[in-house]
Amino acid sequence: MSRDVTLTGLSLRDMRQGLDRGDFSARDLVEAHLARIAEADGALGAFVHTDPGGARQAAASVGGPLGGIPFAIKDVLDTADMPTEMGSKIYRGHQPRFDAGCVALARAAGAIALGKTATAEFAGTAPAATVNPWNPAHTPGGSSSGSAAAVAARMAAFAFGTQTGGSVLRPAAFCGIAGFKPTQGVYPISGMLAAAHSFDTVGLFARDTADIAIVHAALTNGTTARTAQAADLKIGLCRTHLWDTVDTPARDALAGAAAALTAAGAALSDLTLPDGFSELTQHRAVVNAFERHGNMAGESVASDRFQPKSRAVAEKGADITADAYLAARRELDRWRVETASIFAGTDLILAPVTPGEAPEGIESTGDPRLQEIWTMLQFPSVSVPWGRGPSGLPLGVQLIAPRFDDARLLSGARLLEELRAP
Repeated sequence: MSRDVTLTGLSLRDMRQGLDRGDFSARDLVEAHLARIAEADGALGAFVHTDPGGARQAAASVGGPLGGIPFAIKDVLDTADMPTEMGSKIYRGHQPRFDAGCVALARAAGAIALGKTATAEFAGTAPAATVNPWNPAHTPGGSSSGSAAAVAARMAAFAFGTQTGGSVLRPAAFCGIAGFKPTQGVYPISGMLAAAHSFDTVGLFARDTADIAIVHAALTNGTTARTAQAADLKIGLCRTHLWDTVDTPARDALAGAAAALTAAGAALSDLTLPDGFSELTQHRAVVNAFERHGNMAGESVASDRFQPKSRAVAEKGADITADAYLAARRELDRWRVETASIFAGTDLILAPVTPGEAPEGIESTGDPRLQEIWTMLQFPSVSVPWGRGPSGLPLGVQLIAPRFDDARLLSGARLLEELRAP
């Protein structure tokens, strides 16, 4: 095995330790990842732009908690030194003046930007050309397609994505890595394409949640979440009102994760959601369509150059009245208060994250509903890899915490990963 492959195969934790010990340099890590991109990305299409010169220059002088760690950036987040094209022809060559807030924080912590990753057009439903690293005949998920594929294929130690519905957790599950959506607003959204602002959240991809915890701490000026003790956790097993969409292998994965937590000493019980919870999906659809239509009003003067799916999304909210939108917003606010009560006596929720493996084909990025339930409530959530499906593709499970309990969520996710069979 070459040195390059060895370096790109390290966890972020091991990269950090190796840099601190002097086993290798930041330049070594950058060169290894650039070589990996050159080797693998032609078949995957994860990156839409790379900046080898900028990465090498940044590697010459590094410091901070993420000093020397290579990362990638979803191409709906602004970068002052690389184009930000939103996956769209109409933004081709667009060059922002400043970094998005999250990108600036990562760089200030010493992380080294390798490039921009492919996104569905406007972070919507018109997929990028990226394929799944486990099987190129299948979708990697979306809209943060390239970020998930880049981390899964060892082309970046971590990557930024964005989630309005399920655009971090779904690609993470499909690509067999960890995906984290914090409580909405914990990461800055300055310099991020506005999709549906009631839900828009910057998120993270990494090999596992132990790596995510390191990046999260660096971005928030916090401390790294430690692994939770199973005996200290009360877990609510929530199948949700969409259980009939979940296939048998994904159901088995959820059961396996629940059994592992119980065997380790966690208190696990079935969680029943309040009557009317299923109506959230309809309220969310109204808010999403209304806000996306408004946020794309400027770009819509060039809608003849949109992909057809993006044009349909932009037009969908045109007939929604303010009364209907505000009524849906009120219902979502009411449910955010009401569902807070489900955490009485429950620390974390364990739920399905996708209906199953990544679907075949790249014309769709998969069903977002199992992830968007919690996104619309602004709860932090994380996708943890758990087993394989019948086609050999990754499966995952989802953990959810109350708003602002991000640290406990990451602690519980670390425990779950440690309980996972090798």
